[in-house]
Amino acid sequence: MSRVTAEHTIVASADMRMRACVLTMDLGTIRGREDAFRRRLAALTGGETFDHPSFVGLRQSAPLPDGTIGHQPYVSPGNYTRARLANTMFRLAEAPAVPHQVARYGVRLAGDAIAESILACDPDVVMLDVSWGHYLRDRLEPEFPGAVVSDKPGSRSQPFVRSADTPGEAKVSIVLPTYNGTKYIAQSIQSCLDQSYRNLEVIVVDDGSREDVSGIVARFDDRRLLYVRHEVNRGLPAALNTGFTRATGSLLTWTSDDNYYAPDAIARLVRFLGRHPSISFVYSSMFIVDELGGKGQWRVRHPLPPEDLIRQNSVGGCFMYTREVYRTIGDYDSSAVLVEDYDYWTRVSKRFRMHRLLTPLYYYRYHEQSLTSKHSPDEVARRFEVVRQQHGVA
Repeated sequence: MSRVTAEHTIVASADMRMRACVLTMDLGTIRGREDAFRRRLAALTGGETFDHPSFVGLRQSAPLPDGTIGHQPYVSPGNYTRARLANTMFRLAEAPAVPHQVARYGVRLAGDAIAESILACDPDVVMLDVSWGHYLRDRLEPEFPGAVVSDKPGSRSQPFVRSADTPGEAKVSIVLPTYNGTKYIAQSIQSCLDQSYRNLEVIVVDDGSREDVSGIVARFDDRRLLYVRHEVNRGLPAALNTGFTRATGSLLTWTSDDNYYAPDAIARLVRFLGRHPSISFVYSSMFIVDELGGKGQWRVRHPLPPEDLIRQNSVGGCFMYTREVYRTIGDYDSSAVLVEDYDYWTRVSKRFRMHRLLTPLYYYRYHEQSLTSKHSPDEVARRFEVVRQQHGVA
């Protein structure tokens, strides 16, 4: 789809509508105003149709109608004083009697965090619903060249051009390790094969299960599905390494036998990496569900930026990375049982740029038989600390 007007040229892929992120002062004021924002966006972009916009707000004075659409910039521990000072400057800049230049100093303190949160919304268009938005343009335009608009007095509103999304060409390899995981694995496999992004392969690695995993895999008549078996149980890191030696895709990921993807998860991850070549690893928010799938009881867990890896595993269960990452970082560490993912992400963070998405694309199931549930929190915490010390991030 392409639309050209006197001021704007927008090119969008035919199979998805445009997405917008609105930067506003207060998330507490957006309740019930989503339609009004869509109309304003349409007016600014020559009548383009948008999905529900996401919002990044500098503060939140009231609960949001939906926790998945509104976000505040992340403030790491130790930076609260800077963040509060920046917000004070931004509020002053909104006052008619105060020069807008005061916001310039706020951007120096908090501009990177604001830009990170906007990029995490993965928008096509960014609306700066603040009067001082032009001070942010230098932070935003490297990731959104020309695609930043504003209709606030005192801000510059410029035409923008967004290139068409590249059609899906990159092959994605999904490794699915399992050990006696027959209870949920059919749903996990189905969610991989049902992805809207079709150019993928699913490699099930049976790590010496006593249960009949092969019989479940055989039910699926899909040439994109491959089954590999260890005759004895060798542990999750070894199963992952076996899977990735068989992978032929240029983009890689793995999932667990008790979790499952949203239908457009792979497409969204591929699209983000394709649009931001400087980013090699992307990860997303997740729905948290119970043993039965938790219909009506879902809640969302948003990931924190990669800088938070020094404190916790901020990546979660939904992620994708390039083959270059795999070639550089190598195998998963077989000695890092329970924390093999955290160990890998920590190594990646030291060599490659990582980024988060705030859209939930994955269903993470909590149940008594999950791997982490079988070990005490103290034991898991101890192993996390070992990884931090090994990689110098403690």
